[in-house]
Amino acid sequence: MAGSTNATHGRRLTLDDIFAVEQVCDAQISPDGAYVAYTLTRDYAETPDDAPSPTRTPEASVWLADATGATPARRFTFGPHSDYHARWSPDGKTLAFLSDREKRDVHQLYVMSASGGEARRLTNAKGGVTDLAWSPDGKRIAFLAPDAESDEEEKRKREQGGAQVLNQDYKFTRLWVVDVAEPVEGAQAEAHAITPPEYQVRGFAWYRDGWAVVSSPTPEEDDFILPWTLLAVTEGNPAQTLWKGKYPIAPLAASMDGKSLAWLHGGASVDETSDEVWVITEADAEPRCVTRDYGGGTAWVGWTPDGKSLLLGALDGARSLVGQLDLASGTVETLIRGRTLAASFTNMGDAYVTMSRDGKRIACAPESGNAPREVWAGETGSELKQVTHHNAHLRNVALGRQETVHWTAPDGLEIEGVLVYPAGYEEGKRYPLIVQAHGGPNGRWSDHLLASWHDWAQWLAAHGYVVLLPNPRGSVGYGREFTWRNRRAWGEGDFADFTSGVDALIERGLADPDRMGFGGWSYGGYMTSWAIGHSDRFKAAIVGAGVTDLLSFQAADIPTWLPTQQMFAAPYEDSEIYTRLSPITSVGKVTTPTLIVHGAADERVRVGQGRELYHALRARNIPTEMVVYPDEGHIFSDKRRQRDLLARIVAWYDRWLKPSEAQG
Repeated sequence: MAGSTNATHGRRLTLDDIFAVEQVCDAQISPDGAYVAYTLTRDYAETPDDAPSPTRTPEASVWLADATGATPARRFTFGPHSDYHARWSPDGKTLAFLSDREKRDVHQLYVMSASGGEARRLTNAKGGVTDLAWSPDGKRIAFLAPDAESDEEEKRKREQGGAQVLNQDYKFTRLWVVDVAEPVEGAQAEAHAITPPEYQVRGFAWYRDGWAVVSSPTPEEDDFILPWTLLAVTEGNPAQTLWKGKYPIAPLAASMDGKSLAWLHGGASVDETSDEVWVITEADAEPRCVTRDYGGGTAWVGWTPDGKSLLLGALDGARSLVGQLDLASGTVETLIRGRTLAASFTNMGDAYVTMSRDGKRIACAPESGNAPREVWAGETGSELKQVTHHNAHLRNVALGRQETVHWTAPDGLEIEGVLVYPAGYEEGKRYPLIVQAHGGPNGRWSDHLLASWHDWAQWLAAHGYVVLLPNPRGSVGYGREFTWRNRRAWGEGDFADFTSGVDALIERGLADPDRMGFGGWSYGGYMTSWAIGHSDRFKAAIVGAGVTDLLSFQAADIPTWLPTQQMFAAPYEDSEIYTRLSPITSVGKVTTPTLIVHGAADERVRVGQGRELYHALRARNIPTEMVVYPDEGHIFSDKRRQRDLLARIVAWYDRWLKPSEAQG
């Protein structure tokens, strides 16, 4: 096992430190390259004590940074609400953004002079606004807004006691447009719908004389495994099909002049060689694929200002890279490599990089293993400079040394992972080991600051643990064949990738073989449940929102995903594989003390999955606890519950792996 190291020194990381971290995301360089607008937010929401329902949206504000770093960044929007998704007008004089300042968790579209002043609301969408884009001439803004229930529909639902008929009476997200010019005094800007309430708009871009929209049949989460369609839409005319994909299309990007389109066709996890990038330009009679032979993991696409090249964001193992693809020659120039971009839930939809109108300056928001995201900017093709400096409180914190490591699985496959050493690590000393599995299974661990409710490594390192975060077969960022290797082989295919990594750490003298634990969230919870049913090496386990029974997992909000993309058979067609690969089938072999945690409102992995495991372990007198958090879904949002979860994680591992310290 080999890797490179990085370390910091100081006091121990605390929960207060973790929850004081401010997340920089969505770095948008101004057209003239002088400033960068970005969002500053947190990984959690705080619900006021008198609020009738939980707050779902973290507090966020828009900031402006000098792109040279010569002056400190300044806050652009103020108030205890959520302002985000700032976008420059084409002339750079105005910023449009989304804000819930008038109604919590319901965002509307606002514009504000880039020099400051009062924000002006442009929309009054009952269901809120979810996305926006300026027209190339800067006179209008198009946006997405889901249709809301009418007053009559709300009344009828109340009379029916809130009864819901599944898969009927959909409320679609539609494309709307509004003029930016200020209306006469006392009047409200009026938006009008561009698309009909007949299909779901998943993405859009200004395109030629109208718009291009990505559509799916319904708003259901399960549509993410269906073919999506790219439509050309103009006002007052029927939509025209530009291209029909076999899989989802995301993101969709238009060139600055609106004459060309590029999009990512996501089929690598099914049966394509990769996630393909397609384009259609003025010179193209039909859309064409421009990255068919690329075997990596493309995650994002954008345009250079001149419309001659694409900007591509890719997964490169545990890190990211950004390249510039010349459409005429097909050559690719690497702009950014060895950094980590878009690594957390707060910025998964962000652009990897943005470019000034003349193409000479770029900005992005990378992070590393010992520092959260910050805005970096500079000349295109040159070394970038950090231009924001948030999270000063972490400068005196002793984070665990973090590195990427590699080892060989029993069948000869090379596996990469992230390794975090205990804070204050002493060479030659063995430490208790925690293995944390990622979600997916087609996810990955990246080399970023692993300190949040979901990323436990630095929190565990602060308590004396060494943490291994493997990217086993099935992970993305290592090519199609690697991603495919655990299809119809959950647990059976990838568990040895974990145990061989553990063996490598024991051989190095780093891990104590008598004090090892396992844990993870979602598929990581599945893998934890599998591990304790197939090995007695691990003395403590934490199953977070874990799938334990593949047959009953069909109650999830994505019921067709498992049969069509992973098992390639429905449960009633091949019940044997569903039963064989279900951790609950092997629960009779479990001896490991197990903590099970779940959100009561989880629609992706329903709480019954955790209860099945919990009841089975209790019946066998295996030490177990189950904690269910009200109102939380698959992704936890409430600060209090995130803090409680992290406290329980350390307490559980300490109880079983460091009993003398836990009792003391």
